[in-house]
Amino acid sequence: YGCLMKFSVECGRTQLAAQLSYKAPKLDIQNYMSLIRAAGRDRDVDRAFDVLHRLKKSGVHIDVAAYNCVLDVCVSAGDMDRARRLVEDMRSSGPIDIITLNTLLKGYCAKADLAGARRLLADMERQGFRPNDVSYNCLVNASISAGGGNFRDAWETIDSMERSGVAVDHYTISIMMKALKKSNNSRDVSRALSLLDRSGIDVYSDEILLNSVLETCIHYRETRRLESILSSYHNSSIRPSVHTYGSLIKASSTLKRLPQCWEYWHEMVESRAMQPNEIVLGCMLDALVTNRNIEQAVNLLAKWKTRVPPNTVMYSTIIKGFANTHQAERAMCMWREMRAEKLKLNTVVYNAVIDAQARVGAMEEVSELVAMMQEDNVKPDIISHSTIVKGYCVKGDVNKAFEIFRDMQKNNMVKDSIVYNTLLDGCTRNSRFDLADVLLEDMEKCNITPTNFTMGILVKMYGRRKQLDRAFEAMETLPKRHGFAPNPQVKTCLVCACINNNALDRAFEVFDDLKSAGFGADAKAYSAIISGCVRKQQTDRAVALVEEAYGLNGAPPQLAQGQTIEVESLEKLLQALSQRGQAQEVAMPLLDRLRAAKAPISGRLYTSVLGGSMP
Repeated sequence: YGCLMKFSVECGRTQLAAQLSYKAPKLDIQNYMSLIRAAGRDRDVDRAFDVLHRLKKSGVHIDVAAYNCVLDVCVSAGDMDRARRLVEDMRSSGPIDIITLNTLLKGYCAKADLAGARRLLADMERQGFRPNDVSYNCLVNASISAGGGNFRDAWETIDSMERSGVAVDHYTISIMMKALKKSNNSRDVSRALSLLDRSGIDVYSDEILLNSVLETCIHYRETRRLESILSSYHNSSIRPSVHTYGSLIKASSTLKRLPQCWEYWHEMVESRAMQPNEIVLGCMLDALVTNRNIEQAVNLLAKWKTRVPPNTVMYSTIIKGFANTHQAERAMCMWREMRAEKLKLNTVVYNAVIDAQARVGAMEEVSELVAMMQEDNVKPDIISHSTIVKGYCVKGDVNKAFEIFRDMQKNNMVKDSIVYNTLLDGCTRNSRFDLADVLLEDMEKCNITPTNFTMGILVKMYGRRKQLDRAFEAMETLPKRHGFAPNPQVKTCLVCACINNNALDRAFEVFDDLKSAGFGADAKAYSAIISGCVRKQQTDRAVALVEEAYGLNGAPPQLAQGQTIEVESLEKLLQALSQRGQAQEVAMPLLDRLRAAKAPISGRLYTSVLGGSMP
């Protein structure tokens, strides 16, 4: 009977377990605890206490574990009054243990009663119960949940945990990493990553921890840390789940390491014969599209669509690839294929197809798509309208774009910076700086919060207008006023603006700041600053930058693995060296060292040296 009762509870047949308990000739303490757990599954506090009453009458010795089992039912059901009374009864009838107090603490945390939880933590210490990792992690998690993005209470709890000599474990780190999705504070990110380093925990020791750390590093572009984590993969003993393979593929894609994405994919589906789910297939498709391998993405989807039914996310990813490569007609064909297969289309799909048309100024097709949205009961959102605005900007009809924008304002559709960014970018590309100034005044008047994307557009615009001081002023004031930090892309834009305004020294100031940040300078920033040096005939400085980027100077490479300086920038440098008579002395040895460092070197670069040195 005891085994039957236990299995009944595990299968959710709690009423059957209760019926069996009355038929059993005798019950032991484990049988009674199974019945209490059954009551817990049903959140039935009264039934749990009835079983406890039966246990007391049975003459079976009751230990603290049985009481803790009833206490857990109270806490799970949110009945803190009975939970507190039960703990008082336990104190009067015998000793309690740390599990008792941690269970009660869990109840306070579940109710978001942080004050009550902290009082209990203090009481534990006064009563000689040293709070353990479970105690602190429970309070850390509750602090994050109740903080609404404010990490102060969580950090205070972690500080108290470390002062008490309780080691931070993988649960603590996982809680903080998951919570970073709600944070816009770069200091919280740095502090959480420092906590991980200080703990000495191997991220591969726990899959949940590994996934949360990878997601955090991807989200905040912590490329160097991602490199370090992925480089340890083959030395770890982890056997990833399908979900974890998805995270590893996303991380490799972030680093532009498409071969490594394929390596994880083949290991999963071939070496381990695992079936990818729609999320992981979506991750691989996104990696291919992001790294401009749209044809491989199309082929992969065709290969797997009979085993992993494609969803709108997968199709949208492929369509975005067509948009990025200006294949508007193929995007339309895929949209028609989706409709033919009776897939339920949503706004995301339509926005992707509209974007593919808008990028080439195909506004007749955009009008067709908008009409079909109505037929498919799909309502255009702010992204839809913003993309239409972009289409008119691409076509050069900024006035029409502005007209649609004003209609959106009248219909109260403009609530953030998205459409402002689109129109600002269009004004900048079409040199309509008069309208750009109007938009900036409008943003200020309507309290629209700018983003890093806004900042990047402003820097480009002021650079084109030869107003470099205004670009620096915007970089200095806007982020502080609106509570965000300029990202690497914005700083790279400022480097380019400085170079285009013949301000190489200021470009180096921004570049050095970029290098000193946690994410470092990427290939685009190096390419820009090298081109600036060549333009100013500072070839020695440019060569030093190439050496620094690829680690040819004895120091570690500054570029993330898989990133390469743009061919055009290297080509101009080599031509300049050749024209100065340094082809054999500097240019050729530089190319040979780059090849030895396994940097991608094409015959075109050697031609640049030979051609540039000819009279």
